[in-house]
Amino acid sequence: MHHFYFEMVAVILSAIVAFYCITRAYTLREKFSLFVGIGFVTITIIDFLHAVFSFNAAGNSIFLHYFIPQTWFAGRTFLGAMLVIAVLKYAPLIGGAKEEREGQIVYDRQSHKEDDDRLHNTLLFPLITLAVLAISVVAFSFFTTFPIIVVTDYAIHRPYEIPSLALFSIALLYFYRKKIYKTNDFFYKGILGALVIDIFGEIIMSFSASNFHTAHNIAHILKNSGYFIIIISLAMSSIQYNKIAKEKQQVIGVQYEKLKKSDKMKDEFINVAAHELRTPIQPILSLTEVLRSKVKDIHEQELMDILIRNAKRLQRLTEDILDVTKIESGSLNLKKEFFNLNDVITNSVDDIISNIVKKSQQQGDLIKLSYQPHDIFIEADKARITQVISNILINAIKFTEAKVNKEAGKERGIININAEKHDNLAIISVKDTGTGIDPDVFPRLFTKFAMKSDKGTGLGLYISKSIVEAHGGKIWAENNNDDGNEGATFTFTLPRSEKREANIHKRTE
Repeated sequence: MHHFYFEMVAVILSAIVAFYCITRAYTLREKFSLFVGIGFVTITIIDFLHAVFSFNAAGNSIFLHYFIPQTWFAGRTFLGAMLVIAVLKYAPLIGGAKEEREGQIVYDRQSHKEDDDRLHNTLLFPLITLAVLAISVVAFSFFTTFPIIVVTDYAIHRPYEIPSLALFSIALLYFYRKKIYKTNDFFYKGILGALVIDIFGEIIMSFSASNFHTAHNIAHILKNSGYFIIIISLAMSSIQYNKIAKEKQQVIGVQYEKLKKSDKMKDEFINVAAHELRTPIQPILSLTEVLRSKVKDIHEQELMDILIRNAKRLQRLTEDILDVTKIESGSLNLKKEFFNLNDVITNSVDDIISNIVKKSQQQGDLIKLSYQPHDIFIEADKARITQVISNILINAIKFTEAKVNKEAGKERGIININAEKHDNLAIISVKDTGTGIDPDVFPRLFTKFAMKSDKGTGLGLYISKSIVEAHGGKIWAENNNDDGNEGATFTFTLPRSEKREANIHKRTE
């Protein structure tokens, strides 16, 4: 009965070790714990069979004389072999340059190139092989007696304890050689303690001449103690990891607050700087244009044009920066009004054409803007929608010009603007025959600073997307073909005011 109790306690303890090791493995993605956990599942099965079959054969001293030592040998040899493999192949490597710091796990779990938490074939194969061998020994022990399983003529009465003793000793040796004991993790210290206890347990068991005597019972107590130490170490390791996680969470919280404060200060600085830049730009631009109108010399007019062009560029930059700060702070206010979208598109196209003609008469001949007017009434912020259309048209002009210049004007660049109604939406698209959208830029096209050239700020499309979405619409882009050599199409939608549009049509009729 005492032997049965010892073994049933071992079954319970080994099952707990198996459960918590496997849980730890999937939490930390650590193969050492997974290997040990699956191994202890086999240990649990062997200990259970060892206990139950021994209990059922109580009174059959001839059978128990060889069955108990043989099944004990199967379980302990399996455990020793499993720990040797675990320590050699899956235990963490401790780098010489790394130092232990209080409250932190310092070993590198990636040293074994653990790709994921799935059971790898190289992990399962040795475990399955060992488990099959160990359970086969238990099965054979029903009708087979191993040679000299118990001897009385020598001091070592159970020579079959020597292989498991050797395996535990090898595992302990490599545990020290790999400096695993330096890891600041209680689990590995528990494995170390269990190895030492198992070595003593095997030494004591080797002197056991018969079942259920002192040496036999002490060896069982030591086995259970080894399992118990691993459970305690797993519990302490869990507490340790929770403590570290809380400390890291606190550090992250503090750093997050610092980042929020720093980000707020940055936004405030950028906002103030942009405002301060905008204040002197307007009079500079206005006065330069006045001087330009009074200058008669062509060379001086060209110099004035350079000043005006760069002043306008700086003005657009400050406006973009202010828009971005408003978007990110959630203070982008829309001044909605009811208007005809056709007027906004027409005015934007006229402005673009005028700028192209001013820039170069030849370039104006090489790029054609096409738009068929359609009355579409919407309720939106007129200035912001104008900004979106202008941004998209400017992009289309830039990349179409690049294609025209690259091909030395062999083909005329064409930009088609289309606006149409679809249910309760207004759909506006701009299709160009430019260089298309670069594949590297495409995934982040509508984010800040999404560009590959040195020209521009990369803020236009980000601002446009924010404006469109603030109106309840959507914006997207696509190349006209897979390689992007035939240009790109930018499309955005806006909600229509169908009732007010219907009222206008009635008044007109």
